[in-house]
Amino acid sequence: MLYPPVVLNKKGLQTYLQRHLWFTQKEIKDFKKTSEKIAPGDLVTILSEENHFLGIGYFNPQSFYCLKLLSREEQKIDEKFFLEAFTKALKLRKSFYPGEGCFRLVFSEGDFIPGLIVDIFEKVVVVQIHTLGMERLVDFVIEALKVLFTPQAIVLKNDHTKRQEEGLPLYTKVVYGNVEDPILVTMDGIKFLVPVITGQKTGFFLDQRENRRAIARFSKGLQVIDGFSYIGGFGFYCLKSGADRVFFIDRSANALLLVEEIAKINHWKEKVITLQGDVFHILKNPPKVDMIILDPPAFIKSHKHVLEGEKKYETLYFLGLKALERGFFFGFSCSHFLKFERLLNFIKTSLKRLQVDGKIIFKGIQAKDHPINPFVEETFYLKGVGLYIEK
Repeated sequence: MLYPPVVLNKKGLQTYLQRHLWFTQKEIKDFKKTSEKIAPGDLVTILSEENHFLGIGYFNPQSFYCLKLLSREEQKIDEKFFLEAFTKALKLRKSFYPGEGCFRLVFSEGDFIPGLIVDIFEKVVVVQIHTLGMERLVDFVIEALKVLFTPQAIVLKNDHTKRQEEGLPLYTKVVYGNVEDPILVTMDGIKFLVPVITGQKTGFFLDQRENRRAIARFSKGLQVIDGFSYIGGFGFYCLKSGADRVFFIDRSANALLLVEEIAKINHWKEKVITLQGDVFHILKNPPKVDMIILDPPAFIKSHKHVLEGEKKYETLYFLGLKALERGFFFGFSCSHFLKFERLLNFIKTSLKRLQVDGKIIFKGIQAKDHPINPFVEETFYLKGVGLYIEK
């Protein structure tokens, strides 16, 4: 046996057989005794009550999901394990995005590696670790990434509040090489300045890649609002596709400064207007445009915030649709708690309140480098709908 044993009870075995990766203390046989013998974050061998081998995982009795599965094979979890996993993930990404230098290499449970996010921005690798068990394995992760990519730098962007649930500190650190923030990268022919140290999440929202491409095709000759723009993903794709002007709206002054710098290096300075402030407020007295794109942060981060968050989404979509006399509206949600049917219902309710007609011309989800695990519903989080509005 490679690691100390953790035994699943009958309920836990059913969860395992249903292909889930997470287990609660109620699914562990003799949980109290087990937690006394195994240090938080340690690797463990997962067994059935009949002593059959089930897998290798890591154990943290202080977490609600105290056991997470890494492999259904009896193997060491080391640099070799991660190198093989990353190589498989890279092969899949190359099939999606051949020749591209920016993509998500690892999407935690979507790639069957709970607690780990890895984004590639050409020669810079940005890693997020959400669990104590994965934090204990970080040296293996870094070494495997160095072998596979020979990067200029590796950044640990461990500032996500989810880490606090596991008793982990929040920090950002360059653990290999050197990097000047922001970094210059090219995506779909657009030069972006990505703040991998000071920005949101890993620095850029790669999950909207395919939605940006799709929506930009509608934008030629139009005036566009990019709401919750951050550093301008949607808006710059629209400019590349021939939009006349884009209004970038965001609370962050630093993000909008980067929007202006990105506009300069792409020679779009005259077509960009930045508006710092609250999107809800600005939409009550908006500039006249032909397209509105609203990609807000997650308003629902837990079950207890569902009602409050749904009200925000409903209000936002209503304001966006009201602000548009005629043209294209695109509304997104990145909260897995808001199901697509609810999002669409809010759109329909808004159309009825405004007494206008709309044609659904687009449905979008997260990009393919953020694969959805059909047995972990949290991995399906991004969804959006697009309408053509006639008033």
